[in-house]
Parts: sequence; C-alpha cells; structure tokens
Amino acid sequence: MLKLTFLTKIAYGTGQMSQGVKDTAFQSFVVFYFSQVLGMPAIMAGFAALIALLVDAITDPLMGDVSDNWHSKLGRRHPFMIAAVIPFPLSLYMLFTPPAGLDQQGLFLWLVGWSVIVRVMLTLFNVPHNALGAELSKDYQERTKIVSYRTFLGYVGGIALSVIALNSFFKATEEYPNGMLNAAGYGNLGILAAGIAFVAMIICILGTLHTVPFLPKAKKDQKKVDLKRSFKAFGSALKLKPFRLIFLVQVLTMVAGGAGATFMLYLGSYFFELSPGEISLLTLTIVVGLIPATIIAPVLSKRIDKMPSLVSCLLIATFTSFSPIILRLIDVLPANGSSSIMPILFATYVVGYSFFIAAGIVIGSMLADIADLHATNTKKRQEGLFFAANSFAQKATFGIGTLLAGIGLDVIAFPKQVDVSMVSSETIFNLGMLAGPMPMAIYLLAAFLASKYDLNKKKHEEISAQLSAQEGT
Repeated sequence: MLKLTFLTKIAYGTGQMSQGVKDTAFQSFVVFYFSQVLGMPAIMAGFAALIALLVDAITDPLMGDVSDNWHSKLGRRHPFMIAAVIPFPLSLYMLFTPPAGLDQQGLFLWLVGWSVIVRVMLTLFNVPHNALGAELSKDYQERTKIVSYRTFLGYVGGIALSVIALNSFFKATEEYPNGMLNAAGYGNLGILAAGIAFVAMIICILGTLHTVPFLPKAKKDQKKVDLKRSFKAFGSALKLKPFRLIFLVQVLTMVAGGAGATFMLYLGSYFFELSPGEISLLTLTIVVGLIPATIIAPVLSKRIDKMPSLVSCLLIATFTSFSPIILRLIDVLPANGSSSIMPILFATYVVGYSFFIAAGIVIGSMLADIADLHATNTKKRQEGLFFAANSFAQKATFGIGTLLAGIGLDVIAFPKQVDVSMVSSETIFNLGMLAGPMPMAIYLLAAFLASKYDLNKKKHEEISAQLSAQEGT
C-alpha cells in the first residue's frame, strides 16, 4: 500500500509549476507583447489562441485515453511526463523570440505555430500528471489535500515568473517610461519561463517515480493508441451528469479567468494607472491568497461538503475581486494616485484569489470522485480521461478568454503602443466595462451550474464500497 509522505506530495505538486508558468506567460504577457509591443491587432492574437484551442480539443482527450491504456515499466503516466521535459520549456522560449522584421501575417503565424506546440507539449505532461494525483489516494478528503499542494505550487511557479519579470525585465527607463513596452524584456521572460518549467518537471518526475509499483496498471493486451476509442470514452464520460456540470463550470471559470488575466496589464497600466512595480506587488496577492485557499478548501469540504463549498467560494470570490472595477465605474473608488488605492486593491485581490483558488482545489478533488463513479460503470480506471477534460478547460483560458478579450479591445478601439495620457477617459471607462461586468457574469453562471452537482460524501462512500467489491472479485 502506498503511503504518501510530505516530500512526495511536494514533489508531485511541483510539477504543476509547468502549468503555472505557461498560464502566466499566456494570460498576462502574450497578448500584450504581440499587440501593444509588436503592433499586431489584439483580435488576431485572440484567433491564434482559438486555433490552438481547437488543436487541444483533439490532443487532450487523446492524451487522456492513451495514458490510461499505456503499459510500461514506468507505469501509465511517467513515460509521457518524461517525454515533455525538453520540448515544453524550449517551445515556451521560442514563443517569445520571434525573428525581427516579421509583418503582421508573420507574427500571426509565429504565434499560432508556437502556441500550438506549447499547448501540445503541456498536454503531454499535464494530463498524465493530473491523473497521477487522483491515483495517489482513494480517500475522499485526502484528495482535496493533494490538489491543494498541486494548486499551491502551480501558482507559486506562475507568480515567481511574473514578479521576477516585472521587477527585472520591465523596469521603467528613460527610453521606456512604461517598461512593459520594452521588447527586449520578453526574450528574458521566455528564458525564465523555460527554466522554471524544466526544473519543476524534473523534480516532479524524480520525486514520484517510487510510486509507480503501487499505481493502477493498464492491461497488456489492449491497444495503446486508438483515436476512435479515445473520443468514444470521452462521450461516455459526458453522459455522467456530475462530469457534465463540473466540466462546464471549469470551462466557464477558466474562460472568465483568462479574459480577466488578459485585461490585467491593461487595467493596471491604464485603468488604475499603476507602475510596473505596483502591478508586480499586486501579483503577490496570489501568494498571500494561496495560504488561506489551501485551508479554506479542505475545511469547507469537510464541514459542508464539496458542492456547497464550490458555490460559496465562487460567489465570495466574484463579488470581492471585481468590486474595485465596479466602484471605479460608478465613481466611488478614490482617484488614481491616491494613497488608498493600493491597499484597497491589495485587500480585495487577496480575498478574491483566496476563494477562486479554493474553488479550483475543490473542482480538482471532485474530478477524482467522478472518475471513481465512472469506474463503477466501466470497471476500468480512466483518471486520465477526466483530467484531460480538466486540462482542456484550463487551457481554454487563453483560447476563448483571450479571443473575447481581444475582440473587446478592438471593439472599443483601444490604442496600441501609447502612454496612459494618450488614452481618452471614454476608452478607459469602456475598458472597465469589458474587464468587470463581462467576466463577472460568466463566474455567476458557473456558480449557478455548480449548485446542481449532487455527488456528495455519502454517495462517494457507496461508490468506494462498490469499487472495493469489484477489485475483490
């Protein structure tokens, strides 16, 4: 029997830093770099993201099914995680180093090509990695703790990238008063992202290899790769009401989060008129919020179960984190430059992130429970299938979310490569309307759908008993 140690949980969770740096790079920097710095229309960046998302619609369920059915000396998950160690960091670096002199069409093709490669290579690592987390424990509450480690360390990776980049590569200079417009900093950003991802993946793989003998194994006599089987299995999973609901909730929250993250630098630089250093300070609110989030999720899940916990977290996070934008739109928030602006933003962001992250932890734990439910029907362990859906939903942040943000920025005709003094008050107001009410409405819809989830602790105990009986026969 596998006994999880603290170090094993840390090693496992560290692997999520690869997802963290990719999310931060894509959500916070890619659109700003290609549109505001290189001059490509924001809507083109949005369509590039959508194309990459369509590729994910094929590769994610395929990777989930393949890793479920892979038989090797290294088990079902680790061979693919190992295969991604070099190509994923390399593709991250290439994304931020387009050749000089490319026209808009060339930039678009560069962005599409490397976005697709980055996302496929992340799929190769992330789908098996997330599925591995569900296999490490069968305990209803322990799973929430495992996801807490994974989520915490994933955010740490993304935050480290953002904080270091904003304070090192994008400092204000005489030539670039707005340091974010300094094109040279983005190559360094790519190097840093690649380095963090590489080290994190190595730690995860080496720190979890000892668990392989204790994990479920695939049958030797079945096909390892079968495209038809992959999508048939995904269709079968969608027949489960709990999975349909959580998949939709995950997609909605990630899309809203992706749109919000795309707007982050625009809001910081233009809506609240913050310096890169102040924006960097606000990214630390995620670090501060991580600690209570890893407590909130397990405690709430234990006391009021997972569905009420998820709904509560989504509602509290939504109303808190969007309050500064709404208050500014109705002219209640103190003026930009006021000494109270940063404390207000910092406090509301900490609370918002705490509950948004807690919601994500609960969702990850729910998916492991749903995989158990599916196993009672199919008599087959297919964690990879469900976490492929999770991976797809997470990557939809940049796909659909960025497309919506890009369309919105073009609709309000937000100017490119300009200082805040050159942007009209009407355009600033329209930016606030895009970045506030739109994502907020999506989060509220997600909370409503989450309230319909009905796989509770009592039902999971019945499922666990049924699985134990099946394994004993």
